[in-house]
Amino acid sequence: MAGFAPSLKFVDAHAIPDTLRDKLTPDICVYPLSDQPQGDAKTDFSRMDLFIEFKFADTSDPFCDPEDPLRPQVGEFRFESDTEHSQLVRGQLASYAAAHAGSQFRVHIFCVLICGKYARFIRWDRDGATVTRRFNYIQEPHFLSGFFWRYERLNRLQQGYDTSVLRATSADIQQIHLFENTLRNKNPAHREFRVLMVPDRNNPKIEKKFIISFPPKYTARSPFGRATRPMMAYDMESREIVFLKDYWRADVDGMKKEGEIYALLESNNVPNVAPFGNGNDVRDHTTLTHTFRDEKWACWSREMVLLRHYRMSLGVVAQPLITFSSSREFVGAIADAMEGKTSFANITPMTNS
Repeated sequence: MAGFAPSLKFVDAHAIPDTLRDKLTPDICVYPLSDQPQGDAKTDFSRMDLFIEFKFADTSDPFCDPEDPLRPQVGEFRFESDTEHSQLVRGQLASYAAAHAGSQFRVHIFCVLICGKYARFIRWDRDGATVTRRFNYIQEPHFLSGFFWRYERLNRLQQGYDTSVLRATSADIQQIHLFENTLRNKNPAHREFRVLMVPDRNNPKIEKKFIISFPPKYTARSPFGRATRPMMAYDMESREIVFLKDYWRADVDGMKKEGEIYALLESNNVPNVAPFGNGNDVRDHTTLTHTFRDEKWACWSREMVLLRHYRMSLGVVAQPLITFSSSREFVGAIADAMEGKTSFANITPMTNS
């Protein structure tokens, strides 16, 4: 593939797992030439562009195509094969996708599944996975080579990268010299620092800079859902360490943004609430899988809702409740939470959210 995608490096990594991500390892890891694993490492989900998984037999394909892709069968037909082996293969792919998206800041990711002489492309976002019908890559090699040729020519956002996260400059790092160890020591996977943009609660087009340890902690073991990631961050405006949360929220009627809820709590003087910093939807980052459900080629799938990428900061960094130093401190924390909850329950406008 080097001739079709010269800026990408294809690495046989099947025998050398990523020790920081549950010792997972796809068969082929595809990296940008500018950011490859160091030393003897072969698998590093935090650097990976996409991955390829091989199965020797055609029958290992965990999906079944309808006879007419534009008029898929209904009722008895299932796109997902229900054999035990098929379930294991889908689970394997999902675990790789979760590790990949969870080790970087991604809007979506791609992978390639090859079973015998057949191949499929899969696009993953937090709402689901879109799988192409299979093709014989021996008889139609241009499908496979064309995919990588096109992928290399996409811009970063089209490839699935979160462009609101940037590499930290030397000037950025100079600002955190007093807090560098604090951020580094909280992340056992720390490799470098990144600048992360957080939108304003009232105007999402206004973004503030925060510095975080990268890669983020690998916490979400599923490729789907909210994928909440808590982390510590350096607020470059206030020049202090704050709490930051990154996740995907369901955008449905009656469900408020978290920043709006904090504003309501603040306006009603609800006690014992962490001070809200910044937070809103991140640019135009949304899931797309749900939009394909009504396409003519789409097989049946469960109901899905639009998910939007949301990011926020709080002005304090809390400690885990289990670190209490005395029973008095523990009971006091519970009492504070109960007081806040009681006040929260008395806010009438919150009953429909």
